Amino acid sequence: MTSPAAIDTVPTPNPDALMFKVQEALIPTGTYEFKSMAQASDAPLPRRLFDIPGVQSVLVAPRFVTVNKDVDTPWPIIVPTIKDAIRDFLDSGDMAVPEDGLPVDAPIDEMGMKVVALLDEFIRPAIAQDGGDILFRGIDDGVVLVKLIGSCGTCPSSTATLAMGVERMLLEEIPELRGVRHVD
Repeated sequence: MTSPAAIDTVPTPNPDALMFKVQEALIPTGTYEFKSMAQASDAPLPRRLFDIPGVQSVLVAPRFVTVNKDVDTPWPIIVPTIKDAIRDFLDSGDMAVPEDGLPVDAPIDEMGMKVVALLDEFIRPAIAQDGGDILFRGIDDGVVLVKLIGSCGTCPSSTATLAMGVERMLLEEIPELRGVRHVD
């Protein structure tokens, strides 16, 4: 009999989000957020997690899952069920999100490539440690459009993260930019 897969539960700055780290790859690359059972209909792992009462959103990354819960559901009630669902999924050998369902990024210009390179090198690793991710959505008249997802999408500190971290770093590195704005 094999021992159950190790799943580390990691707190995030968002009290309603926990990160569940695993050793096996859930998806090849990227991060994918699901905010409802309907969005997760073709994604096996998120679909299982939405079956758990209290789960409001699921972020899947290559080696972790972040679950956001409603404010009325206590973590001690649902954490064991979440871990069991992840373990059962890992035993299936499937990818958490089917490859044909993964979104393809739109082409970006040279300025966008600079922004994405900076986000990938400096910002995304820090945000991933907190169970979230940042998605580049474009540049509009010198303002970088981004979307925070996972634990960061609903975190009380997300405004400070954008202003004090992302915007300050991007404006220092690329003076032509005028700011950063969160978009849905």
